[in-house]
Amino acid sequence: MKTVLIVDDERPFLLSLEEGLAAFSDRFNVICAGNGEEALEIFQKQKIDLLVTDLKMPVMDGFQLITEVMRIDPYLPVIVMTAFGTPEIEERISAMTPLHYLEKPIDFDTLTQMVDKASATEPRSYIRGITLSAFLQLVNMERKSCTLKVCSQGENGFLFIHKGELYDAQTAHLDGESAAMEIIGWDATDIEMDTICRRKEKRIDSSLEFLLLETFRLKDETNAEQAFISPPTREAAPAFPSGQAIPDEKRESPELGPVAVESDQKLLNLLKKTSAIQEFAVFDKGGGLKFHSPEPCSLLKVCPEIFLAECTSLETSAGMGVLRFLQLITATRKTTLIFRRGRHQIVLTLNKGAQPAKFLEQLSPSLFEKS
Repeated sequence: MKTVLIVDDERPFLLSLEEGLAAFSDRFNVICAGNGEEALEIFQKQKIDLLVTDLKMPVMDGFQLITEVMRIDPYLPVIVMTAFGTPEIEERISAMTPLHYLEKPIDFDTLTQMVDKASATEPRSYIRGITLSAFLQLVNMERKSCTLKVCSQGENGFLFIHKGELYDAQTAHLDGESAAMEIIGWDATDIEMDTICRRKEKRIDSSLEFLLLETFRLKDETNAEQAFISPPTREAAPAFPSGQAIPDEKRESPELGPVAVESDQKLLNLLKKTSAIQEFAVFDKGGGLKFHSPEPCSLLKVCPEIFLAECTSLETSAGMGVLRFLQLITATRKTTLIFRRGRHQIVLTLNKGAQPAKFLEQLSPSLFEKS
């Protein structure tokens, strides 16, 4: 039988949870603790299968408890009881991290469903131990001040946080924002927390949320590029919608080789099979048309370089960061996307209801080909 440890400093609240969860006594045991220190003592004496904890508590708060528990059992499922700022924040965090949250005041039915699901035969298919990114989101939401020592595969780094804002970061070879992004990108991390921010001067201008999203984006790009390093199997050259191979004069260069040819074929097949796409046109770096959706296609005369060049200039002049994609919405609510991927400039229109950001996240691994 599974054991659930619930930690909160409000005794009446704990008693109500304990009584309510008694209905599930045939599936799991419930143990309660009034602060992190009590919880840690319980954790060290017996096996706990699920931790449900508040963050703001006396003696030892939820942050300190989580860091201590992670060092003992890094895969322990964790549910945090806290408050989201907005539904948008909740959606972003849920998409980024495996940690689960319960918004206060607690909805009892939601809690029982979550605990019951997490305590099933294979709970780790549902939630896993808290990650560094999830922990940083908690620190940011709760405006916590601390210094985090992060260790991963022999590397050590420090994150200095004041009232939820990342002030500075340091590794053996880097500092500031570059160090922060390196640390955030580490896998299998151990975290130690000092409850005081050991930096008084703010040296990082970017928000913590931006650094998390940017680090994961760059990490996804690297993983996608590495997926094309292994020698590919030869396939037929990319075909036009008619089924005929692309003529030599239409090809970007005779030196592209089998890797690029296979990549073109995969991209074409992917675009043709994606239901969210209404029509598409793919151009090479010089603006030459490579392949497109079946005619009539309204995108054949589009010059993507004109749009992308103007937007790219904003990356440096306006400090807007790296261009992900350009989205155009007409008066008839028709959505057109223009973006670069490797050797390609891609223009496509989406069917009604398709969400551009989620659509691109799904396509990105297949669109990054070896240049």
